Amino acid sequence: MAGMIGSIGMLLQNFIVPFVMILVGNMLRKHPVADMRSHNGYNTPVSRRSQVHWDYAQKIAPEIFIRLGKYLLAAEAVLNVVLLLARVSVGWALGIGGGIGIAVLIGGFCYTDLKIEEHMRGEDAS
Repeated sequence: MAGMIGSIGMLLQNFIVPFVMILVGNMLRKHPVADMRSHNGYNTPVSRRSQVHWDYAQKIAPEIFIRLGKYLLAAEAVLNVVLLLARVSVGWALGIGGGIGIAVLIGGFCYTDLKIEEHMRGEDAS
C-alpha cells in the first residue's frame, strides 16, 4: 500500500504542465499586457511583429492556454489511472505524461501563432 501511495505521489508531477498552463492563462486574462517592450504577456516572434499582432495575441492566448490546460489535465488524469492499473513503472509513466505535456505546451504556442497569422491575413484582405 505504501508503494502505491508513493507512486500516486510521483504521478502528480504529470499535472504540473496543465496546472501551469491554466494558471498562466488566467494571469494573462486578468492582467493583459499592452506594452510590447515589457517582455511580459504572450511573447513570441509572431506576436511581436506589430502592435496589432501583439494586441490580438494578448486577446486570444489566455483562452487557448486555459482550454488546452483543462483538456491536458483531464487527459493526464485518465492516462495516470490507466498506466497505474497497467502496472507501468512510475519512471515510464512520468516520461510518457511529461512528454505529452510538453508536446501539448509546444502545440499551444504553435496553434496560437497560427491563429494570429490567420487573423492578420484576414485583416489584410479586408
